[in-house]
Amino acid sequence: MDERVNIVVDAFKTTIENVNIVAVIIVLLIFALVAFFLIFWEKFEEFISKRYLKRLFFRNGENYGLTKTELEILWKYSQKLHKDPFLVLEYKSPFEKVIQAYIDDDPNYNENLIKSMRQKLGFDKIPPFMPLISTKDIELFQTGTLIFENRVFPVALYDKDERFMYWYIIDRKPPFPFKVGDTVKIRFTREDDAVYIIEGKIQDMYEEDGKFIIKLPHTFKFLQIQRRRDFRLKINLPVEVTLQDIEGNQVKMQLETTDISIDGIGFCIPVLETKGLKMGIGTEIRLKIGFEDREIETPAVIKNIRESGKNVCFGAEFKDMSPEDKNYLIKFVQSEQQKLLKAYKRLKLFE
Repeated sequence: MDERVNIVVDAFKTTIENVNIVAVIIVLLIFALVAFFLIFWEKFEEFISKRYLKRLFFRNGENYGLTKTELEILWKYSQKLHKDPFLVLEYKSPFEKVIQAYIDDDPNYNENLIKSMRQKLGFDKIPPFMPLISTKDIELFQTGTLIFENRVFPVALYDKDERFMYWYIIDRKPPFPFKVGDTVKIRFTREDDAVYIIEGKIQDMYEEDGKFIIKLPHTFKFLQIQRRRDFRLKINLPVEVTLQDIEGNQVKMQLETTDISIDGIGFCIPVLETKGLKMGIGTEIRLKIGFEDREIETPAVIKNIRESGKNVCFGAEFKDMSPEDKNYLIKFVQSEQQKLLKAYKRLKLFE
């Protein structure tokens, strides 16, 4: 055993003695140069790629009518937030996050420039069925309720800028139970969207033209309570409604939908034609809805009733719809929604 160990040790010594130190150094230098070249090349490619992407981004942005200054802002802060700059041009949510970074970073931010960018990209207003991205999207004169310590005050959005919103307290005069520094909640409803509850600390309170105004900071955080489970598409489709009169006779009515979602439809009947019909909440009816390339037949249940002028309008929820019809309806509603969004954005870009 000792002899074998001695042989191995002698072999190692012989190898060490025969190693050319210069050769080792050269090999190490070659490896170092290769590693340096690979790192340099990666950084070089990244630099070239970034310059190319920036040129492409500016070219795309110019198609929207954005100026070089506006594009520099969007590029700079999209890089700072690690957001895809091309998505910033296409979608409102990343755009607003990038703009907020610009506002927070630059005390001398140009508010007119921001408004210009929003208008050019079609982000100055959102459709009534789209959820809010931030409180900056609330329409002027939106009414709501201010809540403080279980007391409520009617309010309306009087004005807004990039940092703050200004709520007018309707038909109320001091003294108020709240003051600067207190946290209040404001609750308001967007008819085709949701109920919103926002919370903020009062920055200022003042009187202007006989109106008492409270100043609150904008926020991206709020409670959103959906009024409907699914998007409701306002569209007129032919629908045959089969129901019963109060004597139990079957009645068929040729009507049009007022709206449709993947869960139900709305339709209206002239008040005079509703007499004698069995159409209370919970009543089961049968629907035959006509599309361009298909008819859907399904039972439904009346869920809500309201009067609208000379009509009575009903909301009906589908019941036991076949999976094939359900899939068709989902694709139809989603497709129409996308058309609305595209048409809306095109309108805002070129109006």
